[in-house]
Amino acid sequence: MTKLNSVSDAIIRSIESGALREGDRLPSEGELAAMHGVSVGTIQKALVRLTHSGLITREQGRGTFVSGTRVAPADVRYLRFRDEDGNELPSYVHARSVKRLKKKGPWADFLEGDGYVRIERVINVGGRFDLYSEFWLREDDFAQLGGLDREALEKNLRELIGQRLSLPTLRVDQWIRFGQAPAAAARELGLDADAPAFIMEMRGYTLRDQPLYYQSIYAAPFTERLMIVREKSS
Repeated sequence: MTKLNSVSDAIIRSIESGALREGDRLPSEGELAAMHGVSVGTIQKALVRLTHSGLITREQGRGTFVSGTRVAPADVRYLRFRDEDGNELPSYVHARSVKRLKKKGPWADFLEGDGYVRIERVINVGGRFDLYSEFWLREDDFAQLGGLDREALEKNLRELIGQRLSLPTLRVDQWIRFGQAPAAAARELGLDADAPAFIMEMRGYTLRDQPLYYQSIYAAPFTERLMIVREKSS
């Protein structure tokens, strides 16, 4: 594990354990460098990474604070990873938008119907890199979910659909490719507009093999070697 990852993981563990709570001020960069035995430059990179993930906020002249948003790891079972040392990396989900659209695309070809709802979310993996998610449902199915607040949108959407609509996901087809990311995804991931992104497409099916949801996950290039954690069947 690199020094940068070690520092990031240590700060994340302090937040998860409650040693650092919402609104708490972190030690200064110099104090953190001494605590972790690394350079101030490494601390600065770690803090930038955690700021981007939404776990901390930095205020000019005041310091660095634990974010006011929830920082507990989300249950994202289909996108779980371990690093080379075998440590499972928690995922932190941040809802970005919910939009009703008539727009056609691969989601429409799969789901069929006339109207759709797109849920856009950013999934930060262990404070190390971001994934951008577009989760599509038929408009009628989304309406039956009832009102969804930010807390609900930042949980496991597959389980939410299963609980509220009694429509469990029986299987998921997964496809991968490289291609151009949507403008919103490119901005979140720091990609140039014409740069290729890694794309994973997932198609969820339910009773009698009927289409239930369509999801696209986008990622910018990253250098870490990660292991995918397989979801155990119940």
